[in-house]
Amino acid sequence: MVSAIPENLTKYSAACTWAAQDLQNWVSSVLRPALVAYQNAGHPCVELDADVAAMLAKAYYTDRDVHTVALAFQQTQHAKLGDRGVISAEESNVMAAYGRVQQQGQASMQAGAKLAAQLMALKPPSDDNRRGSSPEDAKPILQELAKHTGDPYFCAGFYNALDAPHLDTALAVGGIPALVSAYSSGAVSARTTRLVAMRLAAPAGLGGPGASGFPWSHISSEQKGQLLNALAANPSASYFLAKSLTSQEIREIFYGDRQYSAKVMTILAVGMKGEHAPQAARDLMHKVSLGLFGEGAPTLTNSEWKRIAGAVNNFYAYGVLHGVAPPTDFSKRGLEEWQRITGANTGQDVALFLKALNAAKPDNELIKSMVQGGYVNVAFMVVEPEGVVATAALGALQSAYSAVDPGMEVLDKVFPDGDHPNAYEVNRKLAAGAFAQSLGLLGNQGQIHDHWHHMVRFTGNPAHDQKYITRMLNNPDDYTVGKGKVTVHELLDAFGTSEKDEPLNALANDQYKPSYG
Repeated sequence: MVSAIPENLTKYSAACTWAAQDLQNWVSSVLRPALVAYQNAGHPCVELDADVAAMLAKAYYTDRDVHTVALAFQQTQHAKLGDRGVISAEESNVMAAYGRVQQQGQASMQAGAKLAAQLMALKPPSDDNRRGSSPEDAKPILQELAKHTGDPYFCAGFYNALDAPHLDTALAVGGIPALVSAYSSGAVSARTTRLVAMRLAAPAGLGGPGASGFPWSHISSEQKGQLLNALAANPSASYFLAKSLTSQEIREIFYGDRQYSAKVMTILAVGMKGEHAPQAARDLMHKVSLGLFGEGAPTLTNSEWKRIAGAVNNFYAYGVLHGVAPPTDFSKRGLEEWQRITGANTGQDVALFLKALNAAKPDNELIKSMVQGGYVNVAFMVVEPEGVVATAALGALQSAYSAVDPGMEVLDKVFPDGDHPNAYEVNRKLAAGAFAQSLGLLGNQGQIHDHWHHMVRFTGNPAHDQKYITRMLNNPDDYTVGKGKVTVHELLDAFGTSEKDEPLNALANDQYKPSYG
């Protein structure tokens, strides 16, 4: 008997496959030319680039096959893609399913590529082809593609085989659902993602069904909105697209057509919601932060921030929650060090965002909406149980923190009318989210005890859990954690001391650059 959590395998495959692809691109674009130049200067040189490329190719295909293993486990239980939890099955059944899925996926992608070849054969009018092909000639091909929307691998094979103009035509002539389906497979190539990013980044004025030039039909502004909405409505597609985009591509599509910036941010937030591996969540925050707010990024005005505030809140609130790794050392020193590291990581993860927000000179209305939304509605919302995170704990935190810190009444005191607030309070609330996540992790591991030495247990009953969390927050010295009996208050001090350093540096230093960029 063998067991696996298919969703975790799928996410691992996505993260590692794209990392290998990035390294392959680096070998071909940076390492190989550098070695050639070194050799041409008369220095001895080995074929290091070829060796690295060969090893990366093996890693790339191994990581991609992990996704196939996930599908095989699901097929043994007749489970749908995206179903969660542990699946156990006989090894022989898994191996048989693996073979079937592998053959089905490869065959589907090849069939999709074959259909794409028909579209690629259509050419616009030219000197050599005076009549050319009409956009009407593309419609039967896209109608056939629509029949396969339920097969993500077929759709991925189709779009991976297109060049830029034919991909644009496919989207303009009805291929949007198929592209969303393709992304849900995790098999869309980096090259295709680059083409999609270029299309999404193009200002709406350059597109539209009546636009001149090649191809015959550009995706219209309305269709671009439909595509972004459809991606955001599909968690798997949003997840894989967010993982596959580079920082530069994120910058281009976010700022290229600003009427859709909020929709782009929503896709990234949905993708972050699906990323529960702490380091992968932090990596995604870093990539997006560099793209949106890193060196050379355009500046957002206060009015522009108001249009994207909700989606940005969602992205960083989920990122902060999912970026907290569980502790492994429950001694006093170990737990305090864990919180110092967690605090430093949290500050680093949100510093660029806070710097960009502060540069817009945000008014009271914007800051209040971002603090209240990001703090209560997002950071402490009920989330699905995953790993060691306790749904009951996080759900109760929403009500508990609302009672301890009654939202707008406190904000009105912090930001009286006429003041021009900055981003410090936003940071405080996001930091509170990360610390609250730590409490949820500790409580779910049975590591918190009250002053009577009774273990604090989260039961899933909101009233019960809220009572204990509220007590912990109101009386942090009365609750101890771990073997060393460190208090919740001491952990909060360890967290807060290190968390504030990076945001303070970012807000005070015009030349600030994050260590990860």
